[in-house]
This record gives sequence, structure tokens and C-alpha cells, in this order.
Amino acid sequence: MTTVRTPQFDVRAPEVLDDPVPAYARLRAAGAVLPNGPGQWVVPRYREVAELLKDQRLTKTLPEAYYRYTVGDPELSGFLSGQNLGRRNALAAKVLAGAFSPALVRRLDATMRQQVDDLLAPALAGGELDLVADVALPFPLAVICELLGVPPAERAELWPYAAQLVRAFSDIAFLSDQDVGEAVAALRWLRGYLTDLLRRGTGGDDLLTRMAATEAGGERLTPQEIVDNAITVFYAGFETSMGMISNGMVALLRNPDQLARLRERPDLTAPAVEEMLRYEAPIQVTMRSPLEPIQVGGRNIRPGRVLYLLVGSANRDPEQFTDPDRFDIGRTPNPHLSFGAGVYRCVGAALARAEGVAVFDRLLATTRDIGFAGEPVRRPRFNFRTYDRVPLHVRPA
Repeated sequence: MTTVRTPQFDVRAPEVLDDPVPAYARLRAAGAVLPNGPGQWVVPRYREVAELLKDQRLTKTLPEAYYRYTVGDPELSGFLSGQNLGRRNALAAKVLAGAFSPALVRRLDATMRQQVDDLLAPALAGGELDLVADVALPFPLAVICELLGVPPAERAELWPYAAQLVRAFSDIAFLSDQDVGEAVAALRWLRGYLTDLLRRGTGGDDLLTRMAATEAGGERLTPQEIVDNAITVFYAGFETSMGMISNGMVALLRNPDQLARLRERPDLTAPAVEEMLRYEAPIQVTMRSPLEPIQVGGRNIRPGRVLYLLVGSANRDPEQFTDPDRFDIGRTPNPHLSFGAGVYRCVGAALARAEGVAVFDRLLATTRDIGFAGEPVRRPRFNFRTYDRVPLHVRPA
């Protein structure tokens, strides 16, 4: 009798970090839900991932022991385990939903396009840019600062701390002692800065002001809740956009027929952004824990266990997508799961989509040629899939 071994999914394996797609195919072929260590299960197929993302018997708040084990530091692990925008506080959820509403995004459209033009101007003059350092990193951070009411003169000082904390969110399994120390320092700095900004008052119709003013059932958010939710906005509104922009540009350049198609059909920019999100999901996995016993793919999963929902694998499932490994900017329908689903669906989805459209609209409108000026440097992390550098040469239109 032949024993069939369940393939293990090691997010640290060099081949997975380089290209997880072959590993995803093996996992999908092996089953709907697979054991992957003590108390941990991997879910690789679209059907189950989509269902579990909407299942209210699961929580995004993982067992405290998980964070103690992966992060160690009680201050940082306490903050990370408390990020539950859908349920943690109804007042915060109400304000955040309004902050990222399609109506607000439409009002920001002209501002975002001007921000992209300003960031591209030096590159168009000099002929080269690093897409990550020059656009994908500063652009979404500038938009979030605008939403929070951070004065323009103070934004450059804030960005490194926000980026450091984003790394802690995105790379929990990879944090070294030095990473943890830097993330704790960033958390403390951001809490201090935003507490001071809240105390000073921004004098505008920004997210901090609205969180402070919102009341429900005679209750208001405490200053600590306002500050911690504002810090979470940096994460929710930054990481997906940064990955989408850098991953999307690399996909276009490695599929020149699609780049040419987009230049000829700028009306395809919005569906192209959706395909960028599907083809190379910025967030490859999201984690859930059952609040009660559930059954997934014939397996009984008990409370306290951690389910790794492989969004990147689900987005490449041939049972859901025709020719899923082909990059097709006109793909329709395109029900990718890169923004999640259900109560925990990404509150910043409309903003991220608008940012992607703004970047690629302006980048293609202001150039007549774009190409690699060197090999893109992949960030050696699994979950937050993006690049550290994407060097480009550009010729202005």
C-alpha cells in the first residue's frame, strides 16, 4: 500500500519565495484543506477560501498564543492581535467605512492624479526611476496622510515609521529580534505623534476629526481607540496599493502584448488593475480562527486552530478562472479574492482601486516608452508580495 504524503507548505522555502505558483498547484491537487503544523491548516482552493472569508463563525483575531509565539514582544503582539476593524468597535467601523467610501474616493481623484504627476516629474526629466521608491511607496502614503489630516510638512518624518509597522503586519513569520525592536519603536512613535495631532486638532474634515466626533448610543471612541484605528488605516490603505503598483508594472513589462494593448485601450485601465490584483495578489494569505467547531473539506477544525487561507492560490485556481496563469488585462468576470470578502472585506478596496487607476493612467499618458533599467528586486517575504526595487527607464510622451 502506497502512503500519499501531504505536501508541506513552507513559506520560507526559497522556491516558494521566488514563485509560489507551482507550490499552489500541488496544494490544490492534494486537497481542500491540509494540515501544516501543530494546530495549523492550509486552504488552497478558491471555493473553500471564498466561503471561509464570508463565514462569520471565523474571526480574524487569532489566538493570543499565536502572536506570543511569532512576535514575542507583548506590546507589539497586543497591538497586532487587536486589529479587528469589522467587529472590534462599531463606531470605528462606521467611520472607517465612510472614510473609504466610493464618494470620497471620487472627490480625491483629481488630487491623486496630480500627486502621481508630481512624483513622476523628476523621472520624466531624467529618464529613469525606481517605481517602488519614487511612486509605489510615497503615493499611497501621501493619500493616507491626506485622509488623516497629517500636515504636508510633517509627512516625510512619519513615513518611515509607518512603513516599519507595515512590515511587522505583513511579515510576522519572518521578524527577527531587530525587526521586532524596530516595530515596537515605530508603534510607540506613531502613537505619540497621532495622539499629539489629535490633541492639536487638524481643523478639517479628516478621519481623525470624524472619529473623535462620531457618537453612537451615547458613546464615543477613546483617544487610544482613535489613535490605534488611525495606525491601522496606514496598514489597510498602504500595503495592497504598494504591492499592486509594483507587481502590476512588472506584469505589464513581462507581458508586452498586454502593455501595448493597454496603451491602445486606456479604457481597460480599471479591468487591468483588477487583473494585476488577481495575477499577483499583494497579500498572498490571510488567517482566520474558528469561534466554534467547523467542517472544511471533510475535516473537523476546532476553535483555537489557525486557518491559512491562500488567497494567491485561490486566485490561480483553474476551477474558477480560465487559463489562470495567463495575464489578461481584459479578463471578465474577474472575481478575485485579493480584497477578501464578507465582514472583513478590505475597507480600503475602493481607494486602492482608484490609486491603481490613477498611477497607470498617468504613467502611460505621460510616457511613450517604459522598460526595465535593471532586474527587479523581489522582497524576500511571502505574505506581502511585492518588490524592493523596480528600476525603469522612461521616455516622455
